[in-house]
Amino acid sequence: MKITCKADYLLAVKGNQPNLYQAIQDAFLDRKDRVAYVEQVEHGHGRLVTQRCSVLPAGGVVPDNDWPRCAVIARIDSVRQIKGQPLSLEQRYYLASRNLAPAEVAEAVRSHWGIENQLHWVLDVTMKEDASACRKDNAPENLSLLKKIVLNLLRMDTTDKVKSSLRLKRKRAAWDDELRRRFLGLTPL
Repeated sequence: MKITCKADYLLAVKGNQPNLYQAIQDAFLDRKDRVAYVEQVEHGHGRLVTQRCSVLPAGGVVPDNDWPRCAVIARIDSVRQIKGQPLSLEQRYYLASRNLAPAEVAEAVRSHWGIENQLHWVLDVTMKEDASACRKDNAPENLSLLKKIVLNLLRMDTTDKVKSSLRLKRKRAAWDDELRRRFLGLTPL
């Protein structure tokens, strides 16, 4: 039985795929005169960030057997200037299965980072994740996974009569065995 998915992908290409990474870098150098791009400038929090998102067709660059339906490759150049510090340049590369315009790639990447940043902030505020002293072996990853599971369980609770913050729900569950059982979906024997 063949399973077909109709979902699209937009994936970051990093150094753990050295051949693909190099091929995409070379493609942007070789075809620099045919690159479609969009540029965005943001001011705020004492910094100036200029981002240029460039897009090229993936044909002949990305192997079809490794990345089915890959339509475009993208590069985002970020130049960050913070007062009193030297400029920093970062280049990131992406694959997309849909034929996206540069503005669409830039928006998708920015929205992903917004989700990541929001999750990190919530985990730090509600679970004090940044203050964790857990550093040995697999413990940090295991503890992080457990904290994300707890966060999702707290978010799923709809029985709260008073709209409480996630931090308050977590504290109340720590104090109340019955509430903790309800969050976990357990029934007493």
